[in-house]
Amino acid sequence: MAESKHPFHGVAALAKKRGAPDLQIKVEHDGDYVRLYHTDPALFFKHRDDPSDPFDREFFGKHKRILLSAEDCAGDHEYTLALIESLLEKFADYKFQRS
Repeated sequence: MAESKHPFHGVAALAKKRGAPDLQIKVEHDGDYVRLYHTDPALFFKHRDDPSDPFDREFFGKHKRILLSAEDCAGDHEYTLALIESLLEKFADYKFQRS
């Protein structure tokens, strides 16, 4: 997904505008790699249509990956942010357990 069209940019901007700095965006590879992430709980959000990337394991090795479908991101950014906020609440007690 091209950087300018990736829905996560709008979601991250909306989160920042609302004063939720804990939801951040990670952009790499000239915009070809875009993820949203949160530190506590340690979750990262990947759009299902985005290709897998070894950077996920490198940067988010201790985060739980949550895939968002095209439908999850097709509406307005309000809807996607509300979904992410509900997932953050659902996984509030998530702790990395792999050794």
